[in-house]
Amino acid sequence: MEKIYIVCLFFFLLFGSGHGGVPPFWRDTVVTMTNLIGGPPLTIHCKSKQDDLGPHVVPFRQEYHFKFQPNLWKSTLFFCSFQWANQFKRFDIFDAQRDQDVCDQCHWEIKPDGPCRLGKKAKCFPWN
Repeated sequence: MEKIYIVCLFFFLLFGSGHGGVPPFWRDTVVTMTNLIGGPPLTIHCKSKQDDLGPHVVPFRQEYHFKFQPNLWKSTLFFCSFQWANQFKRFDIFDAQRDQDVCDQCHWEIKPDGPCRLGKKAKCFPWN
């Protein structure tokens, strides 16, 4: 009987008291992108399997950010398109397998040759 109470308590703490089925202790992840393309504004359009965040026009040296709660299975993926002048590029701006243990405040600089993640494991990536 004690095992049943422990299992019930575990599931309550994991799912029962959070908002929208998300554990109350699960931290938000914030992705911030700064436009360092130069020239005309950058149009950023990000999506996940469940959410379409819509297009956002970001002037040079300005930023766009969004927040979410990654899932427990490390399968959260947000992919974005980046459009400026006559260029159209794509990149997985948050891939839980790559980013979830690296940042919960993920700061990116968007440059013509690809996005660069800032912070403790700073790295530039090529476009997809």
